[in-house]
Amino acid sequence: MTVFDEVPSEERISQKVAAERDGVLNTVTKVVSTVNDTWFTIGGAIVIGLALLALTRKWWLSVVPLLAISLEASVFVPVTHLAGRPRPEVGRLDNAPPTSSFPSGHTAASFALFWSLAMLATRIENSALRRTVQTLCVLFPFGVGAARLYRGMHHFSDIVFGGLLGIGCAFAAYLAVRAADRHATERQVDREKLTTA
Repeated sequence: MTVFDEVPSEERISQKVAAERDGVLNTVTKVVSTVNDTWFTIGGAIVIGLALLALTRKWWLSVVPLLAISLEASVFVPVTHLAGRPRPEVGRLDNAPPTSSFPSGHTAASFALFWSLAMLATRIENSALRRTVQTLCVLFPFGVGAARLYRGMHHFSDIVFGGLLGIGCAFAAYLAVRAADRHATERQVDREKLTTA
């Protein structure tokens, strides 16, 4: 008996969601879910990191997305193996990866990647562009979580805990790198003072 046996209502949620499936949502959720497959997430973090490096010339900012998903993976892998939770007992629309249902790795990775980008976007000077980027980055992971639930890949609590894991990793990565950024800025100011003295 596991802690997950105590929440039979979660199976009912999964069954209710599965009963409401339709062709259009099947397609939409497939796209949204696939965007956060492992290799897309890693590749996306690398491409975004390289773009940030080219735009800012600050390597410590470019590592934030990779650091966030690396932190997420370092927690997710052992937890999912320890949890060993079976996937919902509904028809699944995707092939199940070898990990257990708890927590949702797709959801965790999505929150880690996109919320770290939302925090980095605070540096965008154009306010309309900044708000647009931040809104998309904040909301998209919720769509990933909903898609994973819809496709029968996870229980509701798997999605919630995956989201919390990803958010925690995004904040940890951003805060760690922000300290490095502050230190680099202070050094630059000190150098400028010396050259003008």
